[in-house]
Amino acid sequence: MPAIFTQRNRDELYRRMIEVGWEQLVEGGIRSLRVERVAAAVGIAKGTFYHFFDSKDDFIYAMLMENRQHAVDVLERTREEAGAPLDRARMRSWLELLWRSDRNIFRIATAEEYRYLVRSLPSERTLDPASDGALVRWIVDEVANARPGVDVAAVQNLQFALALTLLNRSLLRAEALERTVDALIDDTLDELFGRSG
Repeated sequence: MPAIFTQRNRDELYRRMIEVGWEQLVEGGIRSLRVERVAAAVGIAKGTFYHFFDSKDDFIYAMLMENRQHAVDVLERTREEAGAPLDRARMRSWLELLWRSDRNIFRIATAEEYRYLVRSLPSERTLDPASDGALVRWIVDEVANARPGVDVAAVQNLQFALALTLLNRSLLRAEALERTVDALIDDTLDELFGRSG
């Protein structure tokens, strides 16, 4: 007989599965993630896992969307705390949090694993950083004290460049990877706020 959960139990199990999933991803990469290990870690049967998620890919997508929403929530909270549009320093802090996180899929996945994830998703789902421009447009219009005439497409391309850099890190000089990430963050900030110094 299937387990019966209250909504509160379901919500808690969902959060715990997401957390355990991230622990597995960060520790061993995408290929290390095992549904049976996630289920066992939260005290449910493997079959019960599939009452929450249709597949492992669906689970990974849910993890990534939770993470993306968390990043947006942090940005919104930072803006509210500032009481004004964010300046260059606050935007830098957020971009560094985003791109340096050990939970950034582009830091975890290889290019091959990422391609697999993208192919496994239905066409209406995307993992692209700033895929539709809505997040970038929101940042430009409401969040940041951005300069007039920001090239939204350039900001999007810089975010794609950051993702591609991290996904293809095995092709790059390891000792310069973080400096490269910093340079792309600087370029993003220059496009948003104008060149500094």
